[in-house]
Amino acid sequence: MIRPIKIFLYFLLISLLVMLLDQWLERAGVSVPQYISELQKSGAIDSTAGLMVTEAEELTLDSLLWTEADTLEESDSLPRKKTRLFVSDSVLTAPPLFQELFATFCRKAQDADSTRNLIRVMHLGDSQIEADRITSILRSHFQKLYGGSGPGFIMPVDPLRINANVMLSNSGNWKLSYSYRKESYPLPVHYGFSGKAAWFNDSIGSLTITPIAWKSNQIRKHPQLQLLVTPPPDTSSLKTFIDGEEWHDTIKGSPGQLKLLRYQAALYPKKISFHFEGDVSPIIHGITLDNPHGVAVDNIPMRGRPWPGFRIASNNMLQQMARELNVGFLILQFGTNVLPTKTDNYNFYRIHFLRELRLIRKLLPEVPVLVIGVQAAAESENGEMVAMEHAQLISEAQKAATLACDMAFFDLHKTMGGTKGAIEWSNQSPSLMLSDRMHFSKSGARIVGDRIWAALDSLRSNLLPPSP
Repeated sequence: MIRPIKIFLYFLLISLLVMLLDQWLERAGVSVPQYISELQKSGAIDSTAGLMVTEAEELTLDSLLWTEADTLEESDSLPRKKTRLFVSDSVLTAPPLFQELFATFCRKAQDADSTRNLIRVMHLGDSQIEADRITSILRSHFQKLYGGSGPGFIMPVDPLRINANVMLSNSGNWKLSYSYRKESYPLPVHYGFSGKAAWFNDSIGSLTITPIAWKSNQIRKHPQLQLLVTPPPDTSSLKTFIDGEEWHDTIKGSPGQLKLLRYQAALYPKKISFHFEGDVSPIIHGITLDNPHGVAVDNIPMRGRPWPGFRIASNNMLQQMARELNVGFLILQFGTNVLPTKTDNYNFYRIHFLRELRLIRKLLPEVPVLVIGVQAAAESENGEMVAMEHAQLISEAQKAATLACDMAFFDLHKTMGGTKGAIEWSNQSPSLMLSDRMHFSKSGARIVGDRIWAALDSLRSNLLPPSP
């Protein structure tokens, strides 16, 4: 039997050897990343503890240890063209391929109003863009330049009350499902860009959309309505009422096939109602409220998410939505939910983000993608505001993944003035940050939207000849 004193000495010796080995490795210039140590302590295989992440998105320990092994293949590397990188005030970096795709989008948008076509900009993000913050500013700029109106994409069920542009009411037992939450649903769901889908449990369900009186004419003007559904196994019926006019539709077909039901209304519709009936509800992926020509700009927030979740959506549904809605430009804004995860190395996040961007580039190779980096942030320590210095590391991880996929990167962290930007913005009057020092106030969101637009407009001016 080993005596306690010998056990103690044994562990003391092991600890001493570990300390000596660590010092030797440090002198030799070899370091073990802190996030690996944290993984070993927690027993986890990914540094996404605390983030809203599904099992399908988790990385193995081998993936986290990748460095150069995870770079793109030769065919996917940055194009070797004479076109230079476009850098605007060091906050917008646009690789050559993005410049080409963005120029094509701008030309299509420029002609959309006169040719009676509609091209769509999708702004996907975390809670930073909820209630149309930032997106509303971009929408205003896009539609002022290219024409268009209406709030764009909305979900038919809004339990978090994050929709800011129309009033929604539901009758019946409605459910909203998420691609990134573990819940059980009666039907297999093919998720699209929003990562959400809605249906009702009973045989009857209805929803009503009415305008918000104090919203601008630009938002309330949406004479074109589109309902995005996939049919149930059995046929269901739909009655649509728009300001007294009535339509009857039968929803049937392949359960995985996206169907668009399109309706024309008055310029400023006052009441829109959908009444569904059937043994099984169709799956409703969203509703678009637009002008039939110009540019539509969608606000699609995903509270709690660190990235869009393209990997857990349906590839086929993403492509169908992009084609049917004529998506011409994609803006991604994430990172807020990674800020509470503090480490010295965000390689795990770079890999996650890279895989998201790789997939959407593969599925939509002709669509330009702009990534807006994480903002500067601060937190309270002993009653004082302290900058979250690791926000810059998160931004750098996002930028590395973005440029590896020939997409454009807007450095929001640098735009705010760097590490102490959130503190400086908080001290403005009125404050440009909310009390959590992570989210922008209404005034702050307006400044951010204007600066993003200024960078994009500068790029547009450099790519296209002046308008006659």
